[in-house]
Order: sequence, then C-alpha cells, then structure tokens
Amino acid sequence: MVLLLLVVQVALWAHAAQVVQLAASEGDRAARSSGGGLAAGAAAAQTVAEERGSDLAGSSVAVAVVTLPGALARVTVTARAESIVPGIPLPVSSTVVGPVQEFRSSE
Repeated sequence: MVLLLLVVQVALWAHAAQVVQLAASEGDRAARSSGGGLAAGAAAAQTVAEERGSDLAGSSVAVAVVTLPGALARVTVTARAESIVPGIPLPVSSTVVGPVQEFRSSE
C-alpha cells in the first residue's frame, strides 16, 4: 500500500512539474511578444498555473517576470505539488529566458 501511495505521489509531482514548465513557457511567450510585457507574462503564467486540473497546491504558485540586460525576459514559476504523503513538501520550479521581440524600422 505504501508503495502504491509513493507511485501516485511521484506521478502527481511529475504532473505538477510539467504544469509549472508550461506556465513558465506561456508566460515567457506573452512577455516576449510584441505588445506584451512583464504584466502580460505574469498574468499568462498565473492563468496556466491556476487552471483546473493543474494539481498545484492551493495558493502556493509564485510567478516572477523580470527584464534582463540585452533585451531578455526571464519568467520563473515556483509552486508545490499536491501531497498525499503527509509531511513531504514537493516544490517544483521552472525558469524560461528568451529575447524580447520588438519591431525595428530599417531607417
């Protein structure tokens, strides 16, 4: 029975890690797109992380979007996976960095 609980817990953790990766990727896409920005990136990442079926523990989702030197945007999403085994915190995190898209005239 304990082995079965551990297998289910690992599956929940793996799913939460994929959700956090998707949230970071979507936030990065929104932050880097033309007309996007830091607020749009944070909102997109938060929306994906809080969607139904994400299996992230309650209000444990934190999204950080920053601009780096060289016109880069970095989106970091951290959360906790749902835990069915008492006393085991299961943190998950993902960071995505990419160049900000901007229109430059040929003049």
